[in-house]
Amino acid sequence: MKKLRSLLYDVFVVIGISLLVSKLVSRVFGLKEVLMADTRLLIGYELAIVLVVSLGVCWAKSPARSSKAPQESTITELRSKLGQAAVVLRSRPASGPIEGHVSCLGRVTWQLPGEKRPVDAEGKPLDPLATLFVPDLPGVPEALRKVALITIFAPEDAWASAPDEEPQLGCVIRTYAELEGLVPCNYVSESLQTCILTPEAVENDMPKWPDCGGSDEMWDTIRRLEKKHKLDYHENICNAVYENIRKEDFPASFSSPAGRHAVFETHKIGGHPTYAQGSPEMPEDYPFVMQLNYDSDAGLEIGDCGSYYFYYNAEENAWRVYSDCY
Repeated sequence: MKKLRSLLYDVFVVIGISLLVSKLVSRVFGLKEVLMADTRLLIGYELAIVLVVSLGVCWAKSPARSSKAPQESTITELRSKLGQAAVVLRSRPASGPIEGHVSCLGRVTWQLPGEKRPVDAEGKPLDPLATLFVPDLPGVPEALRKVALITIFAPEDAWASAPDEEPQLGCVIRTYAELEGLVPCNYVSESLQTCILTPEAVENDMPKWPDCGGSDEMWDTIRRLEKKHKLDYHENICNAVYENIRKEDFPASFSSPAGRHAVFETHKIGGHPTYAQGSPEMPEDYPFVMQLNYDSDAGLEIGDCGSYYFYYNAEENAWRVYSDCY
């Protein structure tokens, strides 16, 4: 309806200006008698006036000319205020044995001497979900600054557990302050393909929506700018950060504009969480530190394009885990 009203408004503007210009030009150049004597010439003259006026209106309304066009400085300022440093973990299938200090999915490769593969309450071995080496990574959250290695074991249906009843969703997460003294192990998932995780720094990881980070005042500012400048926060500010990183292989049912935001980033340490269903209630002393997402290469399915979110209390060396999906 708004587009129709805008179109009708433009039509009336063009007609009105064209009539005014036509009369002024014909009077100034004394064309009235000449035009009235030849109908074809009159019609051509009027059409030429309408064409010129239409082009002028389109030019005046173009983003390049509009005074309401968003300035690059505005977008840069929003990114600097909302953005957080993060480490994106690019995933690719492993082509051979995992050796050395390599982050990966579907396998746990280091532990302390004497440690065993953890089991659930029924004695069933937990699945080795990930090995994450933290030292020397840029953008690591403050809570993880003294952590060198994280290993994660998870039950197959961890995503379906109730976080209120099971704060870690049945996962066993081991943290190591240093790598010295650790020994190699080789716990391999039977359900996941081993994938190497390659770190890549992101300077301005942007929150997906208010539940994912940023103050209410900041989001009020964004809404005003979107209305004033016809700005699209996701396309102009948020998603552009991950243009060359986002996953393109999520299911066809997520090909809508809203769905494209579902898994626009890969696994990451730090930055903002990208909740699908809204933020959970977490204690303040458990800040968000990382997330693992749906991954077709690894065969990691967490509901429908879902994610695991991890929160860490450094003082107590304690974890909480949350998951959601679309």
